Amino acid sequence: MKFIKGMIMGTIISAGVVMMYNESMNNSKKKMVKMGKQMVKKLGII
Repeated sequence: MKFIKGMIMGTIISAGVVMMYNESMNNSKKKMVKMGKQMVKKLGII
């Protein structure tokens, strides 16, 4: 069970990093900050 939870966490984190990287390439820092805050909330819930 912990392994599966770890896999899900890793997937979410890597997806978030990719999304934030794509946002920074578009030079929209406000969106990137908003995404970062959403990620923190999601990680806090899980």
